[in-house]
Amino acid sequence: MDSQQILWLVIGVVVALIIIAVAIVWAKRSRERRREAAHRAAEDLRGDAARQQGRTLAEEKRASAVRQDADAAEDEAQQLRAEAEERERNAGSSRSALDAQMREADRLDPEVRTDREGRRIDGAGPVGEAGSGKHAADAPLDGDAQGPRS
Repeated sequence: MDSQQILWLVIGVVVALIIIAVAIVWAKRSRERRREAAHRAAEDLRGDAARQQGRTLAEEKRASAVRQDADAAEDEAQQLRAEAEERERNAGSSRSALDAQMREADRLDPEVRTDREGRRIDGAGPVGEAGSGKHAADAPLDGDAQGPRS
């Protein structure tokens, strides 16, 4: 090998080493850029999550308040149902007493024909009852489909 060949060999090795060094530096910078981009993306995600967390906490508070309102309304509805049932029982008792009183009045009235229980047997309504021609006590009781007895 002569000196010119050695020179070209040394130049080739130096050029190869320079190319390798440039490739290493370029790969390192590329990795660093990707790392920085990933870090920025992670920071953006953290910021979005922090903003979303505030909205989520506010929504959870609103949901809790609505749940409390619903529970209170449910409690009130239960109280109103209980009151309605009590009033219905009272009205039923009053209706029964009123019907019994009307039957007794009809039974005592010599101008009104009644059966033994005080139900009218002529189909006429009690005095003061407009247009029905029937007394509430004329309705069959406890499934009594036969109507008034004579």
